[in-house]
Amino acid sequence: MKPILLMIAILLGLSAPAQQPCKVLLPDLDSVYIGKCKNGLANGKGEAWGRYHYTGKFVDGYPHGSGKAEYRDGTVYIGLWEKGQRQGKGVVRKMENGRMGEKTYLWEADTIQQEVVPPPYKVITQRNVSRLRVYRQGEENYVWFYPNSTGGVASDELDFQLTGSSGSEINYNPKFGYQDVKFPFKGSIRYKAWNKMRTTQFEILLEIEISEPGNWIVEIQN
Repeated sequence: MKPILLMIAILLGLSAPAQQPCKVLLPDLDSVYIGKCKNGLANGKGEAWGRYHYTGKFVDGYPHGSGKAEYRDGTVYIGLWEKGQRQGKGVVRKMENGRMGEKTYLWEADTIQQEVVPPPYKVITQRNVSRLRVYRQGEENYVWFYPNSTGGVASDELDFQLTGSSGSEINYNPKFGYQDVKFPFKGSIRYKAWNKMRTTQFEILLEIEISEPGNWIVEIQN
């Protein structure tokens, strides 16, 4: 426990000698508690110290609900608890090979059941996109946008907009994209296209985030 936190807890105890002590029933967190109390037990939002430091919700003396645990080796758990045990979905952050890594797991009775693997990409916004195909083709760090309109693309420097969070923009019409991309990558493409009868133009917009490295193709049909 950090000395300053211990001193705060001692001072709080000295300033309220008549207050009924509030207990945490989990042995790993029974050193010091600061927070809401009910019937002598930690209940509501609070902080507890012991073998690790916990901040979050308590019910009847136990961590229960959403909370954050900080362990002595630097590992951090943020997620759900049930009667003092990690239960449900939670994120673990810890140092791996000199870098802070983060993984999400499903827990049951304080034991990891499986890792929750995020999808390789997610669509943030799409407008007037009738069909979208996103796939990886190779290991090079590229992202390609390939617009394909039934009535043909009607774009110029004012109408066509391409943005990316990293990499150098490249143009091999009808494909547009970025090379030397660093992932995760966020990109968007905006342009105008004709309808089938070529009587009206409408705007196409796609915003996407890609998390896994590779040569990505984003095919847009409208």
